[in-house]
Amino acid sequence: MIVQAYCRLLRLAFLATTVTPLLYLTASRHLQYLRGQGPLLEPAFLLTMGAGVLAVAVLNGLLGRLLRRLSDGIDEASTAQAHFADTLPERFVAPAIAASAGLSLFLELAVIRWQVSIFPILAFYKNFGLLAAFGGLGLGYALAGRSRIPLVLVGPVLGLQIVSQMALKHGFGVAQIADIVANPFVEELNYSVANVKTNVQLAAVYITLTYVFVLTALAFIPVGQLAGRLMKRTANLRAYGLNLVGSLIGVVLMHVVSMFCAPPAIWFGLSFLVLISFMVSNRAALLTTACASLLTLVALAWPATLEIQTVYSPYQLIEVMHSPSGYMHIHAAGAYYQRIENLDELAERGRKGDGHAEMLLGRYSLPFWANPDASKVAVVGAGTGNDVSAGLINGAESVTAVDIDPVIVRLGRIGNPHRPYDSPNVKVVVDDARSFFRTTDEQFDLIVYGLLDSHAVLSHASNVRMDSFVYTVEGFREARSCLKDGGVMSLSFYVMTPELAQKLYLMMKEAFDGRPPVAIRSTGLPDYVFMQAQGRDMTVDDDVLRRAHCKDVSKEMAQQPVVADVSTDDWPFFYMPRRVYPYSYLGMVAMVLVLTFVLLGAFMAQKPEFSHAVFFFLGAGFMLIETRGITELGLTFGNTWHVIGVVISGILFMAFLANLVVARWHIRSALVPFAVLFAALALGYVVALSGGLPSTSLGRIGAVVVLTCPIFFSGIVFSTALSSAKNVAAIMAANLMGAMCGGLLEYNSMKFGFRSLYLFGLVLYALAALSYLTARSSGLWGRHT
Repeated sequence: MIVQAYCRLLRLAFLATTVTPLLYLTASRHLQYLRGQGPLLEPAFLLTMGAGVLAVAVLNGLLGRLLRRLSDGIDEASTAQAHFADTLPERFVAPAIAASAGLSLFLELAVIRWQVSIFPILAFYKNFGLLAAFGGLGLGYALAGRSRIPLVLVGPVLGLQIVSQMALKHGFGVAQIADIVANPFVEELNYSVANVKTNVQLAAVYITLTYVFVLTALAFIPVGQLAGRLMKRTANLRAYGLNLVGSLIGVVLMHVVSMFCAPPAIWFGLSFLVLISFMVSNRAALLTTACASLLTLVALAWPATLEIQTVYSPYQLIEVMHSPSGYMHIHAAGAYYQRIENLDELAERGRKGDGHAEMLLGRYSLPFWANPDASKVAVVGAGTGNDVSAGLINGAESVTAVDIDPVIVRLGRIGNPHRPYDSPNVKVVVDDARSFFRTTDEQFDLIVYGLLDSHAVLSHASNVRMDSFVYTVEGFREARSCLKDGGVMSLSFYVMTPELAQKLYLMMKEAFDGRPPVAIRSTGLPDYVFMQAQGRDMTVDDDVLRRAHCKDVSKEMAQQPVVADVSTDDWPFFYMPRRVYPYSYLGMVAMVLVLTFVLLGAFMAQKPEFSHAVFFFLGAGFMLIETRGITELGLTFGNTWHVIGVVISGILFMAFLANLVVARWHIRSALVPFAVLFAALALGYVVALSGGLPSTSLGRIGAVVVLTCPIFFSGIVFSTALSSAKNVAAIMAANLMGAMCGGLLEYNSMKFGFRSLYLFGLVLYALAALSYLTARSSGLWGRHT
């Protein structure tokens, strides 16, 4: 029975969930031992571990007994849910299809955002949650024809994941969690060498990923079943069109709640409301889901600590706390971001001989001390305004402050003692830095890059971080184009490895036509500043360096034996020092594949239905081309949250429009659409090889056409094949599993660049065309529906 298989997987996930704290305790103890902070084993630790093992055994035994006692009720509710989908009055079928699809996409986005805000490690590969959701939805569609839909378990499973993750985060502490669950991907040295790597740590990482993946997939299996069951009640093209409409509504709704900085209780509350609406005919299921939803929302809204204020910006979780001096400390996406400084107070302490205060003052003031005549200044990554305050204090007549996150800017308005954003000499621009440089017609004496550093990811369909396209050679060249003759670009960065420092040095050198920048290092902090001037060689006086507690390390950088590859718009992986194949990611990819096969194996007795390989390859190809489109259009128009939201909505609309075209003109053969699709992909690849289109109005229009044409014609191919096939639920299952495969293939861009996604897409679409021709010649297609 499907319920029994589901419950077996739930017990597996619960076992991994309860084992996780024990691994965290062990990893924490091992790290303390390696750092000389205590013995590896001591009686208190052994007693704690023994009690933990006993608790794990007891809890898992209790869960097993509980599921056995409730199995009849769960089975009855699951049977009633399938009956509900089959007997829903015809007039409600279309809205129900749209609602179930909207629920799946909105819930997917909510779960991904939640996971990243709780465990920063998931920000390193945000599409991990996406892959788990795709796996669950795909399997759910494949099981849509079965006699039971355990939708009643979705609420408890979501609650289990949310409560367990919150317990881990607040039970161990944010800093300790970050220390234990370190980024396991050695290619990204900036986030791996700072922590000691041990086998216990890696086990903690992968057991965390295991239970997150399984619980996420389990939450989406019944949702996929419900959507697939409802879609089977109408014609294929109409069902798919309604599915796309619902998905579009889900994206727009998440866009709206993000706009108002709504907390997770709102996201999941809306999801639970839609979920409950499908259970109105079953009192037991309705009561179970309502209780699980209420408990989960209480956990989400409960103030775990009164010392930290949490705000969910459109990009990330912002955590605000205060230092003993009363000024804000801000964490973004689970990592330290910035501390508001009173620069006047630092200067006063420095005059009294406080060297640390002098050093902190120099961190923000160095670009202005080195360029005392700069009157018109732009600060990108302005954050809470420390750099802007430094500019005003040091005589800048006009400062343009650019930051992408409106919440951080607002915190700067209310928390910075200098009130820099209230000054009439300051213009605040909430925008992506690249978009600002591309669209402004102003010229500046000084452009200052603040300590711009984010772990947040561009979108739900990409593994590129929010700041990646700021730190590319092309990005620096665009900034340079906004400098006056003799103007200076100053870039500061908190560097953890020599490879990253060398990379910044080489990128600045290339952006300024081979003229190396002045490289400056703080004597007390791992901060580097790179400066170069427009049309002249940059120099910094020794007196300025001494005052800022810095030293010129330009000669050392020029002779640095460390090798680093520069970041470009095609290969924007700034935190990877070398352009190497991401072998350590293969462990995560292998784990995803193994867990997917475990999910499939658990339900093999139910004979999941997957229809035709063509839909699998179409899903994989579409995922790659969608990723390419999202990243490139975001780069063209700005990687702000609303631009990305519009781009994703536009992609869904293009797929809907393609479906409408096929339905309206009764396209029966996909051969011509396949040919046009290949031509569109080839055109996109040629344009990408040539460096893309210019950032003029005409160039932007051209970029939209080039990047959306493959998506549109891919939709034509899919809808054409769909119209002649049977079993829309099995088709959706194959398509989602293909999209999951495409998500895994996306990691190849870390070696070959984003242009390579066109080539991978061409191969996948060629396999789709071959599968289509084979199926057509074998007579596997049904009649037109």
